Amino acid sequence: MFVAAGLLLGHGIQAAPALSNSTAATADTTATADTAEKLPGKPGSFEYMDAKYKSYVKSELKKRTTLDPCNQHTVHTRREWGAMSGSDRKNYINAVKCLAQKPARSDPKVVPGARSRFDDFLASHIQQAYNIHFSGNLFAWHRAFLWEYEQALRNECGYRGAHPYWDWPKYYLDPASSPIFDGSDTSLGSNGEYFPHGATILEAFGLTLTLPGGTGGGPVYKGPFANFQVNLGLTPPTPQPAQRISLAVPSNGTAPVNGTTVPVVAKSALDYNPRPLTRDINHIWSNQTKKSDVEFLMSCDNIDCLEKRADGWETDAAVQPILHAAGHFTIGGLANDPFASPGDPAFYLHHGMVDRVWTIWQAQDPARRTYSVGGTSTPFNKPPSAPITLNEVLKFEAAGPNYRIRDTLSAINGKFCYMYE
Repeated sequence: MFVAAGLLLGHGIQAAPALSNSTAATADTTATADTAEKLPGKPGSFEYMDAKYKSYVKSELKKRTTLDPCNQHTVHTRREWGAMSGSDRKNYINAVKCLAQKPARSDPKVVPGARSRFDDFLASHIQQAYNIHFSGNLFAWHRAFLWEYEQALRNECGYRGAHPYWDWPKYYLDPASSPIFDGSDTSLGSNGEYFPHGATILEAFGLTLTLPGGTGGGPVYKGPFANFQVNLGLTPPTPQPAQRISLAVPSNGTAPVNGTTVPVVAKSALDYNPRPLTRDINHIWSNQTKKSDVEFLMSCDNIDCLEKRADGWETDAAVQPILHAAGHFTIGGLANDPFASPGDPAFYLHHGMVDRVWTIWQAQDPARRTYSVGGTSTPFNKPPSAPITLNEVLKFEAAGPNYRIRDTLSAINGKFCYMYE
């Protein structure tokens, strides 16, 4: 999310640990494809970095035998939504709807509002929100979260593809006409129905933000997710001409989130609050998701910079690029809520792109970048907390098992086995 000026930078970066033989082999082969073959674009351009990533990961997978769980025959390839066939998109849509029909696994004493497996993932994000934003857990937690969501779609609802992503720059000029939001039967539904409305006032993480109204504001009215019901979160059941989303934590600080002890505001967001999915596609924010914005983010030399720059708190400048938040605010409506945004199925395509950017960035210098972590686990390090370590435990409640952060840092090792097309 976005932050105003005047914040101090957080802790530094932890160096990479000793690696297993297979991982060491991966890390030792730095992505030097530019010296072995000519790559498109100029160094620093997205085309160049993407080609370098693909050359690197394909080379690594090709070296592996069938005894390696992740190899060139088993890797799943994540594709941009618009590049998928209509039938593949429909299969994905049907799997999401299936997840929304399956019974919840969340403890009803902790998450009384959960009604479905889809809600389990939304609840997990709400419960962990204060540990995974503006902190060193941003990329790692959301990578594992997206993986567990993909596995639920595959194992519980019969989806056979890899998880898609939203290529922000491809559609930044007019997101509403993109194949994601055009309201066709192979989209994730339309923009929200337009009605005259003002700004959304968002209070969270110690910030108060004024988000200008966009081009919709009401319920999604067309396509597969028209009339889709959201069950958790604090936004009102009926869209307001001007609304306030208050997720502020009392001044005595945040409580550690462990599934039973959560800030009061998070507990309220776990109550049953049925309402239609809303969107408010906003060109002010989509204009901050251009290719040049992605390239600026990826010019970071370390993970601490990358996580802070993604959320707009790298420096104390009053205005700076904020790609992670800009994607959320481009969708608008429910996606403006940093707690309950996974109630919109488009959240997962947005975070597919967030993860893609991180994955490509890692491959520019894999020996140094793959197993590096930075920052702390509290937003803006307030209250101060210990630096993130590779043994940091990431919690997912009913969405999936706990992870150590070290087990989330490579997309082709451990539990994970995927690459981006």
